[in-house]
Amino acid sequence: MKRKDKDMTPSEQEIMRAVWEITEEGGTATTKTVRKRVNEGREEKLYGQIIYGHIGHLAEKGYVRIERTENDDRIYIPLIDKDSYVKGQAKHWADFWRQSRTSYAIMALGSGLKKEEKEELRRYLDELD
Repeated sequence: MKRKDKDMTPSEQEIMRAVWEITEEGGTATTKTVRKRVNEGREEKLYGQIIYGHIGHLAEKGYVRIERTENDDRIYIPLIDKDSYVKGQAKHWADFWRQSRTSYAIMALGSGLKKEEKEELRRYLDELD
């Protein structure tokens, strides 16, 4: 992933995660659907204007495109996929902490892996060979 000139703030990441989840599930990301997703399990609820403000910043930064429907509703189209963003972030933080990507990944995983997670990691490593 090419790193954007401006990284997402934590609030923007929360909004972007909702956009990714909604679109990956085959839904349409609108202010209403994003607000509903973000507010699930959240004590302090976000209103539509706040969502729209963050989406505007995400659009300026090149992470989403805003389109309008015939009814003048806004829909949000991700311009970068979640996996590319996560990989880019992992590489960025490994470089930042001057760690190899492998040692950074192991550090991030910690020692609390469940049996299924260890098996998944083994499968992934086997696929790299």
